[in-house]
Amino acid sequence: MRFKTSFFEEDEEINMAPMIDMVFLLLIFFMVASHMEKMDRTPVELPVADQANIPEQRGSRTLITLRSQDMTGERVEILMNLQQLQLDELKDKLKKIIQNNPDASICLRIDRYAKNRHVKRVMEACVESGVSDVIFATFEAGL
Repeated sequence: MRFKTSFFEEDEEINMAPMIDMVFLLLIFFMVASHMEKMDRTPVELPVADQANIPEQRGSRTLITLRSQDMTGERVEILMNLQQLQLDELKDKLKKIIQNNPDASICLRIDRYAKNRHVKRVMEACVESGVSDVIFATFEAGL
């Protein structure tokens, strides 16, 4: 009776397929994680809407955030790409965006406590800059 003396025989090879699968999964993970790092993460309490819809072209929209500094909504910060801007600076940046892409679209993330006069000023800046496609970010009621 002959016993096996080695765990590995000479003709057996290491299977590389699972290792290659793991490398691709790690590659995908880091690609997605690096994209999420670039996203606007400004904390804002969005308003709630009864009929909120997800836009078709989510990734190609420029985000403008109006963040209320307190619960009264009297003072707000205007943020674009994590940079705080004044209204004139926002107009200039929007004009540059429209020059590069006339079909550019804007997504306004507005704190629920911000007063409507601040929203109106930002929307007027969009109109003066030539932006024609503006949507508002909201949460859907009941979620």
